[in-house]
Amino acid sequence: MLDYAAGTLADGPALAVALHLAFDPAARHVANGLAALGGILIESENAADVDTLALETVLGRLDGVSVDPLPKSPPPHPDFDWAPAALRPYLGPVTRWKRRLGGFEEIELDLRDDVHRVSLLRLEPGNGLPMHRHMGNEYTVVLRGGYTDRTGNYVVGDFAMGPGVEEHQPIADPGESCIALIVEEKPIVLTGRWGRWLNPLVRRGWL
Repeated sequence: MLDYAAGTLADGPALAVALHLAFDPAARHVANGLAALGGILIESENAADVDTLALETVLGRLDGVSVDPLPKSPPPHPDFDWAPAALRPYLGPVTRWKRRLGGFEEIELDLRDDVHRVSLLRLEPGNGLPMHRHMGNEYTVVLRGGYTDRTGNYVVGDFAMGPGVEEHQPIADPGESCIALIVEEKPIVLTGRWGRWLNPLVRRGWL
C-alpha cells in the first residue's frame, strides 16, 4: 500500500491494488492517508536545500504547457459490467475469454511497460486451477464470486499476496463463477501428476 501511494509499484501490482481499493473503503482510507502523509513530508523538507532560481525556471516553463483533462473511464462492455473502472481500459469489444488446459478461462491483459503476467481468470463453481507453486510473488484480487485454497477463503474485494513456494490449488466457491485478477512475477510451476511434462510449455507462455 505504501509503494502504491508513493507511485513506485509496477503497473501490474498497481492495478491489483487499485482494484482492491475500489471494493474496500477501509483500504482507500489507508491509501489516502499515506498519500497525504507523503505530501506533508515533501512540504516539510528544508527550503534551504532547494535551488529557488532553478525551481522558478521550471515552474515558469510549466505555464506554457497545455493540460489535457483526465480521460473518462470508458463505459463497461456488456460482457464486463462487473469490472471496476480501473479495469475497463483493458477490456473492449474484441476482448474474449480463452479456454485453458485445466478447465478454466483466461483473459491476458496487455500492460506493455510491465514484466509481470497480468490476467483475469474465470473458474466455474467447484472447479479449480491445477495444483501448482510459485517462484515469485503473486497478487490476486477477487472481482466476482470467491475461491478457497489451503490458505483460506477469499471473496469479492479480497487481496492476497503469496502463498510462496508451497503448492496450492484455488477452487471456486459454490454459487456464481469466480473471476479474479492474477499478477504473476514469474511463471508458475505445476506440481500435479502431469506437471513435469507441461512445465516447459508454461515457461514459454503456451499454457
